[in-house]
Amino acid sequence: MNTLSEQEILSFRNILSDLIGIASVKGEPADEAPYGIKPKEALQYLLDRADQDGFTTANVGNKAGYIQWGNRGPLVAILGHLDVVPEGSGWNTDAFSLVFDQGRLFGRGVIDDKGPVVASYMSMLRFKDTHPDPDFRVRLIVGTDEEHGSSCMVRYCETEELPDIGFTPDAEFPCIFAEKGIYQMHFEEEPAGTFTLHGGSAANMVPAYCELIDLTCNRGIYAEGIQAHASHPNLGVNAIDCMLDKMTSDLKKTSKLLALLEKYFSRKSETPFTSYFASDISGAMTSNVGIVDISTDHAKLHVDIRVPVSTSMETVREKLNAIASEFGVKAVDDSVQPPLFKDAESDQITSLCAIYGKYRTLFTFNTDEKKTRDESLKQEVKPIAIGGGTYARTMPNIVAFGPQLPWAADQCHQANESILAENLYLLVPMYEEALEKLGKIAVSGQA
Repeated sequence: MNTLSEQEILSFRNILSDLIGIASVKGEPADEAPYGIKPKEALQYLLDRADQDGFTTANVGNKAGYIQWGNRGPLVAILGHLDVVPEGSGWNTDAFSLVFDQGRLFGRGVIDDKGPVVASYMSMLRFKDTHPDPDFRVRLIVGTDEEHGSSCMVRYCETEELPDIGFTPDAEFPCIFAEKGIYQMHFEEEPAGTFTLHGGSAANMVPAYCELIDLTCNRGIYAEGIQAHASHPNLGVNAIDCMLDKMTSDLKKTSKLLALLEKYFSRKSETPFTSYFASDISGAMTSNVGIVDISTDHAKLHVDIRVPVSTSMETVREKLNAIASEFGVKAVDDSVQPPLFKDAESDQITSLCAIYGKYRTLFTFNTDEKKTRDESLKQEVKPIAIGGGTYARTMPNIVAFGPQLPWAADQCHQANESILAENLYLLVPMYEEALEKLGKIAVSGQA
C-alpha cells in the first residue's frame, strides 16, 4: 500500500497541530465572522495553506470554503468541517493542543473532523502531484457550522457548484447508506424564580455537569455525568438526569419543565418519548436532553432526537407539541434535518466499500479491541445505517465514508478525543484512491 513518507507525516502533523490549536467552537458573531472569530480563523488558515500549495481556493461568506484541483470535467468532492464542540470536562491534556502519546493523537477535533479533513487535504496533494491535468475536478469543501445545524452548507449550496459525486469523512466505515433524522428543539416556560439550574453546553452532547442553586436558601447542588455523543446517549451518563435524583420533590414541583423531563425524557421516565415510535432499518429512536438553562428570567430545556428513516419529522413535531401543551409550556424547533437514505447498491457506495475492504486489515488496533476486530474482519463488507448525522445530508450526491472503525470506541465529542496516529495516516492513500474511483464513475456518467 502507498504509505506516507516521513515528510508527508511531518506536514500532516504540522497542519493538524495548527488546526487543533484553533479552538473553533461556535461563538458570538463578529465582523465578517458569522460563527465567531475562531471558526473563521480555522477556515482561513486552511485556505491560506492551500493557496501556498498551488490549489484554487474560495472563501464562501466566511461560513465555508473550498480547495480545488483541476479545471474541467465533473466535480468530485470531499466534504468536511473545521468547527468543533466545546472541550467539556475530563481531559488529561489541553484539548486544544495536539498531543502524541503512546501511538495516539489527542485533541478536540482530531477525529471529528479536523484530523480527517487534513487526511483529505493530504490525499488532494497526492492527487495534484500525479494528475497535472485531470479529466475531472477534485474539491475539498469545508464548513464551519456542522456542530450547530450546518448552516454553512446551506450558504454554500446557495451560490456554489454542487458535486456530481463525493464523500464526507465525518462518520464510520465501511460506508453509510442511511442516517437517522436529527430533530433538535427546546421547551421553554416562565421561570418560577425559586432556583437556577444550568447544565450542558451543546444539544448533541450528553452533559457531564449540572449545577443548581436553590434561591430560597442559597444552597448549591452539583451533579456529574459522563460525556458522550447524543447519537449514542447510552454511552454516557446524563448529569441533568442525575440532578433530578438530588432535587427535592418540592423544588421540582415549581418547574413544569422538570415535570416534563421526568415523565418523558429521563432514564426513569413514566412514558419515554421514544416509546411512541417504531424502530426500522436505521435503528430505534433515541433522545438526549443536552442543555438545561433555567435562571430568574428564562427557562429552557434543549433536546436532541435521532429519528428513524421511516418516521415522519412532522409526526415527531406533533408529539412534541402535544407534550408541550400537556404541561403548558412552549415547544420551539431549533434545527430539523430529515433522514438520509441512499441506494446501497450504487456504484458510489459499492466502490467505497471495496476500498475499505482492501485496507481494513492494515488498520492497527488496541489489544482490548482484538476480539471485536477479528469478528468484524470475518464479516462481509456492507454499507451500514447509523443514528448519528453526518455532513452527507447537507449536499446532494455525498455519502459518509469513515473514519470510525467498527471495532474502535467512539471518540466523537468525548473527553480525551483521540485516534491511533497510524490509522489517521492510512486515510490518506484510501481517500486518494476514493478520488480516483469516484472520478472514473463521474466521467463515465454513472454518478
